[in-house]
Amino acid sequence: MTEPRDGLDEDLQIEGLELRRGTRERTRIRTLELPDGSWVEVPLMVVRGSQPGPVFYMGAAIHGDEINGVEILSTVASGVDLEELRGTLLVVPVQNPLAFRIQHRYFLGHMIKSPMDQGAADPWSSFPGDPGGNMAGLIAHALYRRLMEPAGYVMDVHTPTTGGRYAPFAFLPPPRCGAVVQESERMAKAFGVDYILAADSGMYVYGTSPHVVAAEGGKVALGIELGEGGQLDPEEVRWGVRGVTNVLRHVGMLPGSPEPQGRGTVITAMREARASRGGLLHSRVRLNQEVAEGEVLATITNVFGDVVEEVPAPLAGPIVRTVTFPIVATGERVAQIGVPR
Repeated sequence: MTEPRDGLDEDLQIEGLELRRGTRERTRIRTLELPDGSWVEVPLMVVRGSQPGPVFYMGAAIHGDEINGVEILSTVASGVDLEELRGTLLVVPVQNPLAFRIQHRYFLGHMIKSPMDQGAADPWSSFPGDPGGNMAGLIAHALYRRLMEPAGYVMDVHTPTTGGRYAPFAFLPPPRCGAVVQESERMAKAFGVDYILAADSGMYVYGTSPHVVAAEGGKVALGIELGEGGQLDPEEVRWGVRGVTNVLRHVGMLPGSPEPQGRGTVITAMREARASRGGLLHSRVRLNQEVAEGEVLATITNVFGDVVEEVPAPLAGPIVRTVTFPIVATGERVAQIGVPR
């Protein structure tokens, strides 16, 4: 693994902390003030190895229903051997505290108060942030300028929206970000996932998402999706802890070699199969299942018990995402199929 051109920890400074080798520190970083005078603070775990090395930023729960990543990152940060660790981990287990408090993707008070004036509502799509911006922009600014910018590596851990489940997959910065994208793909393979999304268009390569902004700044960056929104899944947590440990071994911050896990299939896109009728959803497929074009993915029954639709696969390929909600309306996703590279 080639180290990034910056992001080494010899000169690392974090406000209010005396950083000593071989220590763990816990603190909170203020982002913005609420009407009652209280502050929105993001929790920060600084894990400083006994040996100098890279700075690695890891964050979770930038959407408030993404629970698995919180336990994955706190487990790694609390358990990593300080004598073996080379470099420093900057771990933010909850990047969006307001949304996390209500276990919702966004902080709803922001949207309800004045929906038009307060947009955008998603910190994930507001990077690198804006010190004079709205709440989402202020949180993104604090995360990027104060914590991600000193790092050479950036990893953002997600789950899908509540009501959906992904097979473990990683998403890369787009090709326009240059040579670091190849390093990001190698890091994703080291983590161990079933799918690696290498797309050049779509939501996962928005120019205002953290892994893209970080990669444009020369950092090796990627995102991870594990499990289901709104759920704490012990098996997905174990997978994630292995994966993060694998990455730390891959970049040389821990000794040893990564433990293989996952299929590691590279895909260039995910195609949605959507319902054209509303009703109760009866899925016929499972994650990682290979389907043929036209194969029935699910049936929909109306509230009287009649079958009103059989949803066909729009193309052949593996099932990457399934819906877990039991009801659907016209236009809602039923499943997503990967398009292999």
